[in-house]
Amino acid sequence: MREFGFRELMLGQLRAVDAVIVGSVDAYRERLLAEMTPPSQDIAELRQRSRESAYATQFYVLGADGRLVYPPVAEAGDLSEDEREALRRTQRIWDEGELSVRATLTGDAVSGRSLSSLAVADEARWHTWYRDRGLQLLLWRRAGDAIQAAEVNRTRFMADLIAALPETDGLAPELAEGQVRLVDSAGRTLYQWGAAEPPEEAAPTATMPVNEPLAAWRLEYYASGSLAGAALGGGPWWSSAATLGLLAVGVLGLALYFYREQAREMREAEQRVSFVNQVSHELKTPLTNIRMYAELLDEDVRAREDQRSSRYLDVIVFESQRLSRLIGNVLSFGRSQRDALDLHPKPGVVDEVIGRVLEQFRPALESKKVQVEFQAGAGEEASFDPDALEQILGNLVGNVEKYAASGGLLRVGSSQDGGRIEITVEDEGPGLSAGEARRVFEPFYRVHNRLTEGVSGTGIGLAIARELARLHGGDLELAPSERGACFRLRMECPPGGAKEAEDARTRS
Repeated sequence: MREFGFRELMLGQLRAVDAVIVGSVDAYRERLLAEMTPPSQDIAELRQRSRESAYATQFYVLGADGRLVYPPVAEAGDLSEDEREALRRTQRIWDEGELSVRATLTGDAVSGRSLSSLAVADEARWHTWYRDRGLQLLLWRRAGDAIQAAEVNRTRFMADLIAALPETDGLAPELAEGQVRLVDSAGRTLYQWGAAEPPEEAAPTATMPVNEPLAAWRLEYYASGSLAGAALGGGPWWSSAATLGLLAVGVLGLALYFYREQAREMREAEQRVSFVNQVSHELKTPLTNIRMYAELLDEDVRAREDQRSSRYLDVIVFESQRLSRLIGNVLSFGRSQRDALDLHPKPGVVDEVIGRVLEQFRPALESKKVQVEFQAGAGEEASFDPDALEQILGNLVGNVEKYAASGGLLRVGSSQDGGRIEITVEDEGPGLSAGEARRVFEPFYRVHNRLTEGVSGTGIGLAIARELARLHGGDLELAPSERGACFRLRMECPPGGAKEAEDARTRS
């Protein structure tokens, strides 16, 4: 507490000094504005003003086209030596168009100032640059279609600033033994005051930047040795021990609080997951019946060639399939969180499962004019979990239908080499950025852009698909693609019947 109070006292003193500097800069600006009024583009008058000014080294005027009217660079032979030297000092400003660009900025974009300060800022603004001796200042303002500017007389500016700074007795009594320094961007001390003489390598006890337009400068306070020791480190041994004791009690209290909060949040999370799983299970049975009877009715309607009713039933069947996939993802994710996600392999043909999934998505893909190309290459019987593979493919094809239909093409390919099966699902949609590609398999992560606005989804489909692929001894990855996105699914599936025979031999 002693250290905190002392540092606040030091910072308060530095803020008071900064307020004095701001006041001095504002007073200098008003004097410059007085010399710039009334606006003029008469070269003879401007030369007279530049010669007689006590506060400006040189005045400048830019025309509506952003080019210098004064000094008259078009009449280089008529320039005085002072005007030539002024143009050399400020050449970068005019060559790079810095001032004309700044003059077109809207008020709320200039120097980060708040709207409440723009009434004065629109009248006159500071432009800073660095040359030779360090920070240089230029005050400019609009004058109709032209821009007036005045280059600050650095010598007079520093003299007025130092005259405004407090003397040693201006420090607060508690800080009178210390020293305050005004330091420029190069670390040079511009002015210092106070009784202390800190060592050359000493670090400041407190520091803060000066306000605009001198933000590159800073104020530093150096405490004397005795004052710093008493304020920051002094006191009997039992004071330190008491402080450590209080700190230990505080840490223990915080640890207990965070432990209780985490335990409460974990209980609430478990209750939410349990509720979602129970509701999903309850929804699954009636949804299965809806889907089954809709498919039966669809077959009957197709037999009677009722095209209109058939289209309606296609929507019912597809949406019930979509909801089944969503419930399946939720249930699978819940089991994976409990480490209870497992497979039920049986003999089957991978290409048949792929064809079945594509047929399920056929109405939605056709409605969005997506052409499907399927290159079948996994027609041999193998041992795998067909429901899990259908869930993986449903998530991949569903993402194409939702996010990449603009590409107009879905390519699915399969290959089989003994027990190794590989499936690729590729589209020609907008694809994924590098940052999105790194996170696309994270649970609950969804790409946020104009393509996903209004698109439903939980963000767990790809996470579940990868987990199921790895349970099959393979993996699901995002493969490099010149256009769109390409997902590659790998699975290790023994030839059909081999696993059952091996299990039977093991049991025997």
